[in-house]
Amino acid sequence: MTGINRFAEVERLLREKGVRFTGQRVVIVKRAVAYLHFTAEELVKDVRNADSTIARGTVYRTLALLLEAGVVEKHDFRYGPPNYEVTFGKSHHDHLMCIQCGEIIEFQEPRVEELQDEVVKRFGYQLLSHTHKLYGLCRVCQKKSPQKMAAQSRAKRPHLHVEEIVV
Repeated sequence: MTGINRFAEVERLLREKGVRFTGQRVVIVKRAVAYLHFTAEELVKDVRNADSTIARGTVYRTLALLLEAGVVEKHDFRYGPPNYEVTFGKSHHDHLMCIQCGEIIEFQEPRVEELQDEVVKRFGYQLLSHTHKLYGLCRVCQKKSPQKMAAQSRAKRPHLHVEEIVV
């Protein structure tokens, strides 16, 4: 789906939900749906570069509308501020993330989906949603010297987020 088509579909969805589209919301939504992954502050900066009259609060309120409408999902990525991902029109996928450089790889693996379905069935759950995140070191970061990685780690300490521990 191209950026223009994605925007048109998102606009239609939001209008069906009764969301009023102001000129500022058009700018914000167009900018948001152009991304794959972004932080709220990255979106604010991008929007303010396009139109400096748009307030930070307007961007955050519009982002909340996009989240509520299911256009974006909020993730704890990169061990810093939450990341948003435009998931509207995308099939389900999981994430592989480098804890050193922050690279994010989206992937689909049917065997993982089958296994989780078996677990859900075993415990009698109705699955509503899930996220699967794998944290590690990408190929490039694996090749860095221990001294260089240590220096980078001191400069940018990743915060590992444990979502669930199963024993």
